[in-house]
Amino acid sequence: MRVQPASPETQAQHLAAALPKLILAAERLAWAVAPGLHGRRRTGQGDAFWQFREAHAGDDARRIDWRRSAQGDRHYIRERESEAQASIALSLEDTPTLDFSSSTALPQKRDRAILLLLATAALLLRAGERVALSGITTPKSGPRALSAIAHALNTGGKAAPDPRARHIRFGDFLTIAPSVSGPRGGAVVQILDPAECDFPYQGRYIFSGFSGEAPLPAARAQDLAAAYRTRLTAHRAAIAHAALRAGQTPLFHRTDHAPALVLTTLYQALSPR
Repeated sequence: MRVQPASPETQAQHLAAALPKLILAAERLAWAVAPGLHGRRRTGQGDAFWQFREAHAGDDARRIDWRRSAQGDRHYIRERESEAQASIALSLEDTPTLDFSSSTALPQKRDRAILLLLATAALLLRAGERVALSGITTPKSGPRALSAIAHALNTGGKAAPDPRARHIRFGDFLTIAPSVSGPRGGAVVQILDPAECDFPYQGRYIFSGFSGEAPLPAARAQDLAAAYRTRLTAHRAAIAHAALRAGQTPLFHRTDHAPALVLTTLYQALSPR
C-alpha cells in the first residue's frame, strides 16, 4: 500500500513554507562540501559592476569614473564583471514517483532532490558561475540569486533556455528518460529510495504505481526480488550510457546516504581539470 501523492497545490504550499529552511540547509551543505570556496569573478566586457580600481598609466581616460574620483585625489576606473562565466542550467525532473519514501525516517525523493539542486546552485554561485532553472529563469548570479532560484522552484516561470548552458538534472528517472542534450560537461543525478534499490519486501504485498497502473498482488514478494534487481540494474546502466554518450556525468544517490557524498562528487565532476 502506498500513500497517494500530494496534489500540485499541496506540494507548492509545502515547498513555500519550507523555503527558508531549505535555503539555509542548502547553504550549510554547500559550505560543508567546499568550505574554502571563493568566486572566480573577473573583469571583462559585461554590464554588471564589479569593483573600482585605481587608474594606471595607459588606461583609457574614458573609463575613469569621475564621480568616484571626485571623492579623493586619485582617479578610479569602474570595472565591470566579465560575462564569460559559465552558464549552468539546473532542473528538477518532476514526476509523481518523487513523492515516495519507504520510511518516515527518510526524506521523500522530491525533498532530497530539491536540497541537492539548491546546494549545487549555492556552490556554483559562490564559484562565480551563472545559474538558471532550465526553462524557468534566466541565468542569475550574485548574493540574491539562490533565494530567487528557490522561489522559482515554487512559483514557476518561463524563460528561453540558453543553448550554451551545461545542464544538471535531478530526478529518479523511473518513468521518464533523462534528457541529456546540450553542451558537454553537465550531469544527471538519479535519486532513489533504499527500498527501490534493495527490494526488501517479503511475504504478501500488493504493489501499486503512481500513474494509474493496475495493482500487482504478490503472495511471496521475495520471489520478485531477483527479476526486479536485474531490471533496475539494466535501467541504471541505460541512464549512465546515455549520459556518458553526451559527455555528462551519471551519478546515483540513495536517500539513506548523506547528501554531502553525492554533492562532493558532483562538484568535483563540474570543476575544471
